[in-house]
Amino acid sequence: MGKFVPQVGRTGVQVKPNHFYKCELAARLALDAFGMRNMAAKLEVRTMVPEGAGMGSSTSGVVASIRAIARSVAAYRGSRVLLAPHLQAKLAVAAEHACDSLMFDCTSSTILFAHRMGKVVQVFNGPLPQMYILGFDTGAANSGIGTDRLPRARYSRDQIAAFGCALAVLERAISEQSVALAGRVATFSAIQSESALQNPLKKPKFDELLRIKEDIGSAGIVVAHSGTVAGLIFDPNLPDLRSRMDEAKAAIGRLGFDIRCTFSTPY
Repeated sequence: MGKFVPQVGRTGVQVKPNHFYKCELAARLALDAFGMRNMAAKLEVRTMVPEGAGMGSSTSGVVASIRAIARSVAAYRGSRVLLAPHLQAKLAVAAEHACDSLMFDCTSSTILFAHRMGKVVQVFNGPLPQMYILGFDTGAANSGIGTDRLPRARYSRDQIAAFGCALAVLERAISEQSVALAGRVATFSAIQSESALQNPLKKPKFDELLRIKEDIGSAGIVVAHSGTVAGLIFDPNLPDLRSRMDEAKAAIGRLGFDIRCTFSTPY
């Protein structure tokens, strides 16, 4: 959540907490985009998203800041201001170099998003199938991940070619609303991440996690490519879902990983 308070007779944006410098930059860029380069303001950002875990904390703060400014500009001008999601994405990428796709509503469709360009590459005809996720933290970096300091992942030509096949399977998963197929795509993506030519964020005990997935009958495993969190995917319609979840929690706990949350997707 972003709270934006314009100030008269001053310049610059003062952000609180002060380490949210990406939000400060996003605010300045948004003001410039609205033609209000000389406006000063106080910006307060509050988030419940854990920082440095790969859960989109920076993008959520940046998007909240941009939207707060849009509301303030609308109030100042006395007219409605519409800031389309693709424009929010453009500002977010300018502020943080790469962003998540949080500014897009994916309740009725699924998008393939180029996170370093802030562009939608492909729109799939439908939402992701309903899935139940057991989320946990691999603890690869207890102090959190600074994605700005990470080198980019590098993949082989064969891996890059295989991503095209994975997208075709994802399209079918969405068309058929198949949790099994969606889980296969997520697992494929996680394995490619772990076996990349250069991967700055390998997950500890990944092979053990794959064995847990197989033993418990999870549909797939999903990992944050810019953080420490991961998750096991389950079909919410399984008659023994609760017992499988309990078994998975116990197995993950034995690996020394902390359970973050359980949730369903899409929301």
